[in-house]
Amino acid sequence: MRPIFAIALLLSAVCVRGQNEPPAAWKKLDFLIGKWAGVAGENETPLGPGQGAFSFEAELNRKIIMRRNTAAYDSGVKHDDLMVIYLDAPNDTPRAIYFDTEGHVIRYNLTFPAAGRVLFESDGTQAGPSYRLTYWLEDGILKGRFEVGSPGSEYKTYMSWSSKRR
Repeated sequence: MRPIFAIALLLSAVCVRGQNEPPAAWKKLDFLIGKWAGVAGENETPLGPGQGAFSFEAELNRKIIMRRNTAAYDSGVKHDDLMVIYLDAPNDTPRAIYFDTEGHVIRYNLTFPAAGRVLFESDGTQAGPSYRLTYWLEDGILKGRFEVGSPGSEYKTYMSWSSKRR
């Protein structure tokens, strides 16, 4: 009886440990996790120079990653947004959904072209322009670029920025 109880206890510990380990795709996003302060220069955004803060945090027992962002531009424009990154079953495909104060909703597919780099590309299910958001870590600076593509045309940079850990 004791060996059966010991095996059952060991199996339950392994199952619980497996549930708390981050999914493999999350490891590719580790470089984003944390709180960041960003700056966009004069020619990096159509809204003029600006500054902001954002965070990437694992939530719901590491089942999702939340990005919260707020930005203010010298032109007086303010912007807030929220993005939820999740793994889509059954293949744990990384995806994201984005919402902002202007009413935009963007569904993204994620790819990882290199270590310390992630590409969010709109999934094409919505009519209108396509969007691409890229983050990459370079010498401790987290850089970002947001691009827009009209139907049938190539992406054009809408804004870019540099960020440091807070």
